[in-house]
This record gives sequence, C-alpha cells and structure tokens, in this order.
Amino acid sequence: MRIGAAAAHTGLSCKAIRLYEQQGLIRPGRRGSYRHFSAADLDLLALIREARSLDVPLQRLRTAIQDAGQPDWAGLRALLVQLQQETEQEIVRQQQRLLRLAECLQEIDSCPLMLDSAP
Repeated sequence: MRIGAAAAHTGLSCKAIRLYEQQGLIRPGRRGSYRHFSAADLDLLALIREARSLDVPLQRLRTAIQDAGQPDWAGLRALLVQLQQETEQEIVRQQQRLLRLAECLQEIDSCPLMLDSAP
C-alpha cells in the first residue's frame, strides 16, 4: 500500500506519516522510489495516532518502539503508566489552583475597598 492509501486508511496525513518515518518511528519498505506500507506498518501508524491523540510526545514514543519498528509493549505500558501519573499530578495542581483562585476571589469580594467602590 502506498502512502496516500496508508493515510486514508489510518486517518493520518501524508505529511504526518513522513514525519513519523523521519523520526524513526516507522520503517516502511520501498518499491522503487515509493514507500510501501504493510499491515504491520498500518497497525503501528494506528498506535502512533492513538498515542498522539493522548499527547504522547514523539520523543517519548520513540523510546517505546524498537528499532525494528515493533512496539515494545512493556515499554509502552510503562510510558502510559508514567503519563497517567503525571496527568493525575497535574489534576491535583490544577485543583489546588482552583481553590486558591476561589480564595482570592472571596478575599476581593469581602475587601472593604472593593465594597466602597461598588456602584
């Protein structure tokens, strides 16, 4: 399958597929000057697409894909667990930020200077 068909099949753009190849995430075969994508390549592109939809950086994803273009499932799982923990930590930080913002708003609303300037 050529790159246009691979793009249509995976929902990725040809430009994205070329980038993933340039980054070493996929290694499609060649037939003359054309790239040829196998079923395994399409599966890997689907995996990359899903990872990117979860905002997994390409550099971190590259560590979870072996040189042969095969996913390192244990490495990929470890990466996703790590990203899950980072996301949970970010949620806690954002919840703390929301609480602090609410406190600041409450302080402003109860400030005598604010009350004096109200219409």
